[in-house]
Amino acid sequence: MRPSTILLATFTALFGVATIVLALLVGTGDMEVLFQVLRLGGLVTVGFAAGLVITVTNRRRRERLQQKSVASPGTFFVNAHPTDTTYGELDAWRPALRVFFPCDLGFDRNGITAWPDEGSGPAIPIATRQEVTGFDVFDEPTPRGVAFRWGIAVSLTPREAGPATVHLWMSDEQPHQDEYAMRRTIMKIEKALGPKTTA
Repeated sequence: MRPSTILLATFTALFGVATIVLALLVGTGDMEVLFQVLRLGGLVTVGFAAGLVITVTNRRRRERLQQKSVASPGTFFVNAHPTDTTYGELDAWRPALRVFFPCDLGFDRNGITAWPDEGSGPAIPIATRQEVTGFDVFDEPTPRGVAFRWGIAVSLTPREAGPATVHLWMSDEQPHQDEYAMRRTIMKIEKALGPKTTA
């Protein structure tokens, strides 16, 4: 385990135990104080537990993507999740395409390929290099509307049902997924894809 993981696990356990001990010391004599102890202690414990889960999840994602990059030199991998419109956009562009998210997307000189994010399975070609015309960032407000979630829009050339822009939530080895991180991811994707070849 990494130091950050050990630290978060330790804090989670300590605050959980401290909350229980304080609740026992307060007892049921003063219910208002007891509820305050349980509420505050619970919030802090849950906060550290959430941080632990996020840290472990991000580390595993980075390790998985790195392993795939080592196994496929020249390919840049990201983990992709669908937006509310992703499946409809892909279906409108290429109705026969069957890609299930979340998955890992590989970008190389041949184009874009989908790989299972866990376990093994066959890779599914999504678009050739010639069909990929560009990338841009987009954002959507979070459910509470206090912040924005950033993703990447992939522009594709006409194929069966016309041109399309496919919106995806993507994450690579970077710890954050803000606008700056997404633009850095786009730079890495474009480098892996390389320039279009002329027919």
